Amino acid sequence: MKRLLPACLLTTASIAGLQHPAAAAADLAVSARASGVPTVVLTFDDGTADHLAAAGMLSRRGLKGTFYVNSGRLGRRGFLSVAALRAIAKEGHEIGGHTLHHPHLSETFDATQQTEICDDRRALLKMGFAVRSFAYPFGDFDESGERIAMSCGYNSARDINGLYRPDSCRACPVTETIPPADPAAVRATSQTRLPRTARTLREFVTRAQREDDPGMVTFVFHEIKNDPRDQYATAPKEFAAFVDWLAQQRKAKKIEVKTMGDVVGGDVSPVS
Repeated sequence: MKRLLPACLLTTASIAGLQHPAAAAADLAVSARASGVPTVVLTFDDGTADHLAAAGMLSRRGLKGTFYVNSGRLGRRGFLSVAALRAIAKEGHEIGGHTLHHPHLSETFDATQQTEICDDRRALLKMGFAVRSFAYPFGDFDESGERIAMSCGYNSARDINGLYRPDSCRACPVTETIPPADPAAVRATSQTRLPRTARTLREFVTRAQREDDPGMVTFVFHEIKNDPRDQYATAPKEFAAFVDWLAQQRKAKKIEVKTMGDVVGGDVSPVS
């Protein structure tokens, strides 16, 4: 018998996901082929304070994102408060787990990985967030990390690379499949050492459009701020230009923009 979720976690997304995993995967694949356009997933790592403004930028354009946060950092200087995170969720954005303290998981013992991944998810669930998606800090994980992430009740765990790059991964696939080929290691685009401009970001999407690829193009953002010395930061002006373009493409039905949880599907499971 399927266990019922606490009332605070019974969101529309979780109710829609209450079906057999194989059936859910089949439905996702059919839906992706029917749309015939790429699905863009906008993800944000680390729960830094600037993500409240980033979420607002998305909301004003009718777009939704997935925000992966470290529950152990919430409320600290430079990071989101719990109230700010609730405001983001209230706007319809997805809240995902990112471990308690952002360690290199592959360098820790299994027991530590268990604590970092599962206790983080448990904490976010207790705050009332319907947490279904996880992202590995630094994209660093091993077989134990994959196994533990799935055993903690996550439906997906996102990597930080694995898809096409013009400089170092030209043979890589342009998109991740829907449903993901490996839900415990969902592939994403990597912009490290590339110019973090709207043009660079658009090219990942337009390549998928040119190839009529109905898969998933996942972007990994960190801080949205003006700091040319930070190779992981994206300037607000460039980010705004990119999401403006996405909104136009979505309105023209040339792409879909969804959260990771909505693409992968599945219910909100308890932590085992």
